[in-house]
Amino acid sequence: MASWGSCDFHELRDLNERIKAAASEQEMDAFYTGLLDEMMNGLLADVIERTPPGPSGHLHRNWFTTKARRSGKHYRAEIYNNIEYAPYVENGHRQEVGRYVPAIGKRLVRSFVEGKHMLRDSLFDLQKAAPDFIKAKSEEFLSRMMEGK
Repeated sequence: MASWGSCDFHELRDLNERIKAAASEQEMDAFYTGLLDEMMNGLLADVIERTPPGPSGHLHRNWFTTKARRSGKHYRAEIYNNIEYAPYVENGHRQEVGRYVPAIGKRLVRSFVEGKHMLRDSLFDLQKAAPDFIKAKSEEFLSRMMEGK
């Protein structure tokens, strides 16, 4: 019987162990929450940049995000602004023409003020950028896994 030589499967076993470790629920959970947190931080920065500062900067300073968390099979995080008038700046609002507003020292001229759409536009930008961002982060994760780091 001819001998074809010997083969050491040590590296293959190591690769298998790294794949099992990386595919563990805890490791994947950490990857997904980290990914979502990073995306939310970018979204938050974009929304803050688009928010009109106004005279007090109050609206500008009150954007927040929650930490990413797993909810069943899904991961969730929220972005919010707890200022009462934030939805009116975002979506626009009606106003009474001719009414005097002491805060600005003028009478209102227009019947509708168009919204700034800082959150909506930032979400659209995130939707466009997300596939490439997720692909890059996934490749990084797989690369680290394959190298055993």
